Amino acid sequence: MPFQQISAPSLRELFVQQLEGLILSGELRPGDHLPTERELADEMKISKTVVHEGLRELHRLGFLQIESRKGVTVADYAQTGSLETLMAIMSYHGGLPDQKTASSILDLRYYLEAPALRQLAAHHSPGDLAALRALQQKAEEASLAGVEPLAEALLRYHRGVTFLSGNTITPLIFNAFARVNQEFWSDYVQLEGIARCLHTLSQFTELIEAGEGDAAAALLREGLDRFRAALCQ
Repeated sequence: MPFQQISAPSLRELFVQQLEGLILSGELRPGDHLPTERELADEMKISKTVVHEGLRELHRLGFLQIESRKGVTVADYAQTGSLETLMAIMSYHGGLPDQKTASSILDLRYYLEAPALRQLAAHHSPGDLAALRALQQKAEEASLAGVEPLAEALLRYHRGVTFLSGNTITPLIFNAFARVNQEFWSDYVQLEGIARCLHTLSQFTELIEAGEGDAAAALLREGLDRFRAALCQ
């Protein structure tokens, strides 16, 4: 039978989760000093080894600064963090970003995709256009099955734009945000409606084929701004 092993979090994982929660909730703020490893171990009834390993993990994630003479302080994770830090933030919020983080992700989306749209519009082959039209057709077919299939197809289309532009890193970043992107696209389809989403998709393809990269980037910005406004309501 397809039963899988159930495993409980380790003490180190629970320690990391608790401190992440204190930092992300604002109870611990950048610059705050933490007690010593021994004091934390005694207060939390865990071993000093667990505390030591947990603090190192939080330092690696960008949540803490560890200095030999100053001890351990809470870091400004917006400056010291990485993509893993973002994943931890989203996990804290139930797998989705908070409003401020969501707005920042939309900004990142524009910074990544707008240059790809301009590049693809300026330099595309017949094969590129054929691939783009195929992705558009799949989106049109997916729309018949409802919101979620269309959302997945829209994500594939826009990820395809970044791939066809020739940038090998941008599609990987798109993949890193796959879950949140899928949620965003689902909400976007419900906000815009299926017909408008398909019309906008057709506009992207036409603008790229016509070499109108700036217009395609402007179309992207308009859609992101509408979605951002809806998130802030």
